[in-house]
Amino acid sequence: MRRVETGESYVGEVPLNLFREESFKGKGYLDRASEVICEGIEELKVARAEPIHICSGYILSKARQVLDSNGYAVVNKKIAGATQELAEAEFIKSLVKLGVGDRTTVSSMRSFDAFLRWVLDDIGARERFVKTGWSSWPRLKKEEGRH
Repeated sequence: MRRVETGESYVGEVPLNLFREESFKGKGYLDRASEVICEGIEELKVARAEPIHICSGYILSKARQVLDSNGYAVVNKKIAGATQELAEAEFIKSLVKLGVGDRTTVSSMRSFDAFLRWVLDDIGARERFVKTGWSSWPRLKKEEGRH
């Protein structure tokens, strides 16, 4: 999260295990994303009348509902600029922390397709970095086994 006017920010994380098989089916990642947003709201002391521009992505759908039901001024928006740069930098840090690679390696995998190719190049060692709860994962994994 980033308060545009002051540059203050709050960073939280949704752990990878919430995107694995059974946890994924229970959609616990939506709950955790909502908790992260609420923690950030508290940390940054966001007033209910202060507009909160929140990414329109699915992972924040519950957060939007929670904020709205608690009287916050929620605005769905495509996030860009300094806020997007902050999010990308934090994402890269999290991938480095997980052991995906160093900053240069991780930064070179800017797209989903590049990351997926990297995983499939050594699936045995890298599958642990994948959201295996996706219904498409078994198919992608199986297709790679045929190459």
